[in-house]
Amino acid sequence: MANICDTQYKVTGSRKAVADLWNTLQELEVNSKDVYLYLLAEHYGIDYEKKGISVRGHIYWAEYEENVEDDFALLSFDTESAWSSCDLFFEEVNKALGNELSISWREVEPGCDIFYTHDENDFFPEECYVTAYGELFEDCEGAYSTFGDAIKLWCEKTGVSQDGRSEQKMIDFVNEYEYEADDTNFSINPITFG
Repeated sequence: MANICDTQYKVTGSRKAVADLWNTLQELEVNSKDVYLYLLAEHYGIDYEKKGISVRGHIYWAEYEENVEDDFALLSFDTESAWSSCDLFFEEVNKALGNELSISWREVEPGCDIFYTHDENDFFPEECYVTAYGELFEDCEGAYSTFGDAIKLWCEKTGVSQDGRSEQKMIDFVNEYEYEADDTNFSINPITFG
């Protein structure tokens, strides 16, 4: 699958509906193997072909927590899919479960310049996403609370000072910086919220 989009989902809502989705994922052996979205569609009777909805992807990790006293449940899971998130598919899953879910997600697909968050419960407040590779920037890729946090990390790793540059000028400087090694890069990408 080319142009892989990695999406993190946080699902809340009625404990019954969230638990139903979690139990289905367990039946499909989530966390033991990839759960392909077409299998989830088949389980919930979603005719994705007729509706023109992409199911090109899989869930590779999931976790469930609940608080019975507060009637609260949270299902977290991560997907890999082609090109972009499968939010339309999960809207159909929500319909199959009586529209009782609140679905938040953050999708990242650097090749398509997608850094997007849809957040209904303040799960993904981060401002930016760093794409990074090379020995200098091992373990740097990910979401950062602020642009300032990402800039500070880059300065620490490279030893280059912000030197009075504004935040925006520094982001531009970092994103255009030329490294000696061709296999090195660090880019600060704003996350779009919608």
